[in-house]
Amino acid sequence: MGNQVLELGNSANWDLFYSTTIQAVTSSNGESYTPIPTITVPTLLDSHIIATSVSCSNSKPTWYSGGFLNQRINLGLTVGGLPDSDAVQKRKVYLNRLTLIIFPKLVDTYAVTFEVPEWFQDVTFTLFEYTGTETDSTENLVNQIINVDLPRIESKIDALPH
Repeated sequence: MGNQVLELGNSANWDLFYSTTIQAVTSSNGESYTPIPTITVPTLLDSHIIATSVSCSNSKPTWYSGGFLNQRINLGLTVGGLPDSDAVQKRKVYLNRLTLIIFPKLVDTYAVTFEVPEWFQDVTFTLFEYTGTETDSTENLVNQIINVDLPRIESKIDALPH
């Protein structure tokens, strides 16, 4: 298999999949807060190419990490009476910029969870799904041979005197 050929720069190839803004729970005296729990995206994804955006209103200029995105797949196993799902990929997401994530094609659909840094007092998490065409450079070469090179060779053979 060759390299993937994608049209990532075309905004028509991206769909907003999920977006949420969450505030940390502040104590009654306002001096402390409970960290934001892990965000579970409630719908399964079927594209292995996604982009995320994370922002925090109280972020400092020295903060670069926006958290971690986990790909979770159903393993089809039951452990302790509950269906099991495991995080197979964990990717760092950057703060205040888009992060492109390409997961391996292990299953048709998968879930994602997002781990928010414990020092964030609020977070806006947005997930985009790539919906554009995906081709493979090997596939492109095969198509070139079948559609262009082979007919050209056949026409030259047909033109040879018998």
